[in-house]
Amino acid sequence: MSVKDLLEKRRSVRHYDSNYIVSSETMATLIESASKSPNGNNIQATRYLVIDEPHLRDLLLPIAFNQQQVTDASVLIVILGDYHAFEKENIIKIHEEGFQEGFFDASLRDYLAGAAIDYYVNKSKEDLKIELTRDASLASMSLLLLANEAGLETITMSGYDSEQLRLALDISERYLDVMLIAIGKGIKNGHKTVRHDVNQVIYKNKIK
Repeated sequence: MSVKDLLEKRRSVRHYDSNYIVSSETMATLIESASKSPNGNNIQATRYLVIDEPHLRDLLLPIAFNQQQVTDASVLIVILGDYHAFEKENIIKIHEEGFQEGFFDASLRDYLAGAAIDYYVNKSKEDLKIELTRDASLASMSLLLLANEAGLETITMSGYDSEQLRLALDISERYLDVMLIAIGKGIKNGHKTVRHDVNQVIYKNKIK
């Protein structure tokens, strides 16, 4: 199925077969592919916290305003951004690995690593939050499409109490929580939604 077909058919599904199992191997394959998504300076800051313990799912249900997919979907993932990815050591390590793989020479390695370090060094916490949100969102969209391609249904969730979720899962300040994603076998189709006509969203050269 083409990407266009996946996007045309994609729905946010809220009702799942709670007995359906998506294997850890399948999820690892989907996440591995999603991790190839574009990300700033290749710092690879997106993390995928898979919640598979039933008692944790039950604990998160009221925190996510009783959205039943939290407990019924086969997989629940907390999408996180790792602030440590901006650190000099991580940037140097990633570019050294690329050099060792023969993807670029030493001169380009040093240029890319230096440019990335300089780019982030003076950014505020709010600036870095935007960077993490952008990269995690790109990876999340890839994960949705990959799951849909594999015959699974999905939904993203921003409707949850961030502070309570972080406390319940003991998520440190190192990580930014970006969204929840539920994946599984749907038992009821998500409803269709209206989208703006393309001419309402395209602007040329200036926007009013």
